[in-house]
Amino acid sequence: MKKTLIILLSLCSTVVVAKNYSSLPAIKMAALNARSISNLQSQDKNDTKAILAVIDTYIEGLRLGRVDLLKKCFYKDAIMYGYSVENKITEGSVNHLYDLIKKDGALSQVTSKNSVLHQTSNTASVLAELQNTSPHHNSTDYLSLMKINGEWKIISKVYHLSYAK
Repeated sequence: MKKTLIILLSLCSTVVVAKNYSSLPAIKMAALNARSISNLQSQDKNDTKAILAVIDTYIEGLRLGRVDLLKKCFYKDAIMYGYSVENKITEGSVNHLYDLIKKDGALSQVTSKNSVLHQTSNTASVLAELQNTSPHHNSTDYLSLMKINGEWKIISKVYHLSYAK
């Protein structure tokens, strides 16, 4: 039902837009479309930069052992699930990460390769491949972000710890 309603609303808005712009000359329509695409691409690039800045701050928080930086990156009710190297599941609040950093300290040798896997105007999925999360471990983090009140925040983290090769 919800999907049908979305399709119906999309069709209606397309008809209204087409009707409103049908009287414009083709050259003006082309310029309007080019400007719209340019604005979207510019917005996408700005959002991509902002998303990657959040991820960089997350990695920096880990590297420096600064929970305050981590809290800037994560939504207050963020969740995390993952597998330890012993294949035990960790689940629950991001507070678990904060507690680990407070207990174990900085991951001073951590490095990361980050990739935005997919992005919309208000959601994103990022792969962070972390090396040296400890002397013998790496982590693969899948981070989901949402744009909340104009700010990109990590809302969930799914990870897998592995032995470093």
